[in-house]
Amino acid sequence: MRNWWWIVVCCWLFAGNIMGNSFLSDTVAIDTARLLSDRPLKNPMGAVLRSAILPGWGQWYNEQHAKAGVAFTLNGYFIYKIWDFHRQWRTTRDQGFRDRRNLYTWYFGLAYALTLLDAYVDAYLYGFDQAMRIGWLPQPISTQGVIGWRVSLSF
Repeated sequence: MRNWWWIVVCCWLFAGNIMGNSFLSDTVAIDTARLLSDRPLKNPMGAVLRSAILPGWGQWYNEQHAKAGVAFTLNGYFIYKIWDFHRQWRTTRDQGFRDRRNLYTWYFGLAYALTLLDAYVDAYLYGFDQAMRIGWLPQPISTQGVIGWRVSLSF
């Protein structure tokens, strides 16, 4: 299985198509007082527990669908490689297969921990970009034959 990256790409595209181009989805208006409070909009521990049960589910909960597809695919790939090298080691008793199985176990542990950490951080910072949005782009306005530009700052 030399072209394993094709699996990652296909799962990433599939995850985006399930939600109907969720990468380009509209943002939902959120109450400004709640947005600027210290309390997170999404439950960080809920996101971590979801990712602990099924890697990528916490990212899906945080509306990071592309990350969810990548996390699910990457963790699934490592689990498959662990299983495959373990199976080969049991039939041949070759130490090379055992060493590769152990290496992929470490890779899986690292990917799993990063998936949990990413779910926590994304849930805690959910809506942060909306709270700190500063609009510096000029907007054309036209009233009574006068053309002008408006620049707005939102805090």
